[in-house]
Amino acid sequence: MPTYSHSQLSTYETCPHKYKLAYIDKIEVETEGIEAFMGSRVHEALEKLYRDLKVTKRSTLEDLIDFYHRCWEKNWNQLIQIIRKDYSAEDYRRLGEKCITDYYNRYYPFDQGKTLGLEENISFPLEEQRGYWIRGVIDRLTLSENSILEVHDYKTSNRIPAQEEVNSDRQLAFYHMGVAGRWQGIQGVKLIWHYLTFDTEIHSSRTPEQLDQLRQQTLEFIQRIESDRQFIPKEGPLCNWCDYQGLCPKRKHLIAMKNLQPNDYLNEEGVALINQYVELKEKKRIWDEEIDAELVKIEEALYAYAQKKEVEAIFGSNHVAKIKIEIKEKYPLKNDPQRKSLDEIVKKAGKWMEVSDLNPWMLAKVIRRGGWPPPLVSKVKGFCSVEESRSIAFSKLKERE
Repeated sequence: MPTYSHSQLSTYETCPHKYKLAYIDKIEVETEGIEAFMGSRVHEALEKLYRDLKVTKRSTLEDLIDFYHRCWEKNWNQLIQIIRKDYSAEDYRRLGEKCITDYYNRYYPFDQGKTLGLEENISFPLEEQRGYWIRGVIDRLTLSENSILEVHDYKTSNRIPAQEEVNSDRQLAFYHMGVAGRWQGIQGVKLIWHYLTFDTEIHSSRTPEQLDQLRQQTLEFIQRIESDRQFIPKEGPLCNWCDYQGLCPKRKHLIAMKNLQPNDYLNEEGVALINQYVELKEKKRIWDEEIDAELVKIEEALYAYAQKKEVEAIFGSNHVAKIKIEIKEKYPLKNDPQRKSLDEIVKKAGKWMEVSDLNPWMLAKVIRRGGWPPPLVSKVKGFCSVEESRSIAFSKLKERE
């Protein structure tokens, strides 16, 4: 039967190509990010805390920190990657220690409900007819004094979400579906996220209607995944933390180049081609700017020549340039602050309809044509600005020319 998890679905949302490599091709990777490594060690320490409590042993904070350090040393290896180069492994180790310390001090003596399960596996049918199932692992499952089932999930991320985001989170809703109906007498399910780096917990819950809606949305999403035949890579802010960069068509050349010596890097075919292309593009840009500047100089010389010789066409060996120089009167457009005053003058003179709702082009044409009283023309021209319009049109000479 097809079984999916929240992390599996999230992987597809983040990058379909990564999903294919991890869940279809089932390619295992040896690298691990320091953030995930630290999070795993913190989870192990908190699991030990509550596992000991189940047999009435309450670990001291010193015992828990010592256990955390031993787990860190035992699992540390050279394949753990630190992407943020401003921080060291020791910085992350201390951050994990702080998470445990803050949690211990906040919840001691840890009597907030009865622990029912640790690292609790859940599995439930999303849609039995088609055989789709959802699986997951709950960090800690507890029963409160008022018979509320509490799902606790630990987070060591450096970002805390808004309440709205938590209320629509799919993972917590899956946990709700997975534990609902397990025991009689349960009065409700509460979903609790512990953001350990912030020493903060966020609560949420789901209505039956919200769970039904999520069930339908998830089914549609799974069908979209199963109909995908391309699994196109999707670049995003998490690419630097991806363990599959060496197999990604958008990133594998970058990863391969990082391992080359400087001389080998510069001589690598792809690097050389890109460098050559960029160099030529830059030369072309400079060359284009120089040519454009020369063309401007020649155009100015042509205008000056045409005015000096009083000609409108200048002939070369095979081409002719037709020179057009004219003085145009321009009147304010509708968004011009002066336009309102001009409108009032024309309307009072009873000339509004002659200029087509005061079209600036039509107004200039009417003024040139004449016929308006000189005082009115004088007032209107007070709004007029004059500019020179120039153009050069090149064409190839015909044989007879």
